[in-house]
Amino acid sequence: MESLDARSDTPIIRLTEVKKSFDDHVVLDGFSLKVNKGESVVILGRSGSGKSVLIKCIIGLIKADQGKIEVMGRDISQLDTYGLDKMRAKVGFLFQSNALYDSMTVRENLLFPMRRHLTNLDRRESEQRVIEKLTHVGLADTIDMMPSALSGGMKKRIALARTLILNPEVILYDEPTTGLDPVTGKEISLLLRETQRKYNTSSLIISHDMKCVKRTADRIAILLSGKCYAVGTYDELKQSSDKNIHAFFE
Repeated sequence: MESLDARSDTPIIRLTEVKKSFDDHVVLDGFSLKVNKGESVVILGRSGSGKSVLIKCIIGLIKADQGKIEVMGRDISQLDTYGLDKMRAKVGFLFQSNALYDSMTVRENLLFPMRRHLTNLDRRESEQRVIEKLTHVGLADTIDMMPSALSGGMKKRIALARTLILNPEVILYDEPTTGLDPVTGKEISLLLRETQRKYNTSSLIISHDMKCVKRTADRIAILLSGKCYAVGTYDELKQSSDKNIHAFFE
């Protein structure tokens, strides 16, 4: 498995002048950004700035009005339903709510996506993959538990294990530390970083938790007034004299 040093300048996600409005409300107004292979980029913006809309546009849950969205070299606007489904199998999505199935055990939650997308795996291979991913998040002993028996931090870890089960090339994280206490939030942030290192995934993270941002971001893109207002490392942006940028680091 390649390490973070294997990063390249090849964009695995490229957004070009993306626009999205809902009636008269402009959410994205020409947003442009690229995420390179093996890189972790955080989208930073105020509540209601359009971060979640942007990430949903990337996987085709919401259709952009204008602009171009390329994922792994493919223009998603040119993909049919089958093509979108195939692309999404390579793009993991960690929902803010975790989106675990309450009626399924942890094992069944992880097996579910494999039954749909990896029909060539036999039962033994599927079980091995479930155990591998649960071991990675430190919760192999929860395999037969129900989600209702898990704490918030444990649910987040299980949701990450399920996100990893198809070995995605890209992972999109929607507010991964929201609702967690500071200690658990730190653990999840460090786990995200370790996941990137171990699996050489490319990550796009939505967050307003500055501690999470500092721990996970190779670069930060600030979403302001529907545009990519600034891009840089945590230290670069923190040192900026621009009041719109500095407001996030106070």
